[in-house]
Order: sequence, then C-alpha cells, then structure tokens
Amino acid sequence: MLTITAAPNHSLSAPVLAPRLARYAPGPRSESGISGFEGAALARWLSSTLDHVGRGMLLVADDGRVLHANRLARLAMDEAHPLHIEEGCLRGRSRRDAGQLAEALQAAMQRGLRRMLHLGEGERAMTIAVLPVDPEGGGAALVSLQQSRRSEDLAVQCYARQHGFTSAETAVLEALLAGEQPSAIARAKGVALSTVRTQIGQLRLKTGAHSIRQLLERMEALPPMMAVVQ
Repeated sequence: MLTITAAPNHSLSAPVLAPRLARYAPGPRSESGISGFEGAALARWLSSTLDHVGRGMLLVADDGRVLHANRLARLAMDEAHPLHIEEGCLRGRSRRDAGQLAEALQAAMQRGLRRMLHLGEGERAMTIAVLPVDPEGGGAALVSLQQSRRSEDLAVQCYARQHGFTSAETAVLEALLAGEQPSAIARAKGVALSTVRTQIGQLRLKTGAHSIRQLLERMEALPPMMAVVQ
C-alpha cells in the first residue's frame, strides 16, 4: 500500500513561478535564484490560491509527501470518503482503491501519464484524477478530487446580489440549479405554482436570459468563489 506522509501546508513551493516575484523581494538569493522571502511568500500565496479552487486538490511530491491539501480536500475526507488521512498518511480505505492510487501516482510521476480513478462503492462512489505536474514525469503529481457541490460556492450569491435578485428569487434559482422542477419548488415552499413562475420570469428579466435553460447554463459556467475564511 502506498503511504503518503502529510507535510505542513507551508512547505508548498513552486520554483518555476518564484522568479516572477523578484521585484517584490530584493535581497540575497540561493543558488536556484530564489530568495528565502520569495519562497515563503510564494508558498503562502499558492496555498491561499488553491483554497479558492472549487474542488479538493492535493499536491504530492516525488517521495510521496503531501506538500499541500487545500481546504476542500481536507473537508472532503470524512469517514465515508474512499481516501483518508491516518497518522499523517494518505491511504485508500480499500485494498483496491489503495492499489489504484499507488499505480496512478507512479504513472504520473515517472511517465507523465494522467489517470482517472473510480473509487469507493455505492452512494459514496466517486471519480478522482491524478495528474502529472511535470508533463514529462518526475517531481510531483496533483490529485484532484470530485467537484464540490454548488451549495459550497459563493458564486450564485454574488451573481444574485449583482443582479438584484430578492431572497425568494435566489432560493428559486438555487432549487433550479439542484434540478428541481417549478411544481416541486412551489410545493416545497408552500406557494402557488404561478408565484414560482413569476419569480423565474423575474430572474430571466433581470439577467436578460431568453429561457430557463440559458439562465442555468450561465450559472453553471460561473467561476468558483469559495468561502475560505476559517
């Protein structure tokens, strides 16, 4: 079974990007051309950046250490998740999942191959991706977990505020995004179907959408805006 020891979040680094930060941190440099301040700042900024990504992501080094796990990755790995962290190590809960993970990480780091893994069973089955950071292999791999639910994303609320939606209209929009039909929304809210249809009409009017489908397509295309305040 592959064992991946988790390292502190501040150990994240990216030498490829660090030289771009030179103008912010004049001072002594290492042989790599990166000052200590630049490396520390870059680690902090990249760590915060990954927390804004709308899915769990883990950066894994070539020796198996987890250099960084973003906020959604840490939240996702509950007791029912196919992957878990035990005593600082990332493991598959089943022998099959552990084997798949080990093979995919090896393929990413040694041969630069991308793999999509189907882990878990039943209602908690999910798909993850293991991606090489260096396309020619070596160095590190990125483990990308299944995308989080839209309810964890602030983009809908931000969009609603910018377009002047009422709280009732926003609730209808969120229900539509969850796949509910107008009749089901009306029953759940205890209002007439005509009320929900009026609210949908207001959503279309305020956004200039020609149909519900066009409105939902716009919403699904919104970039993620994650709540990262701990």
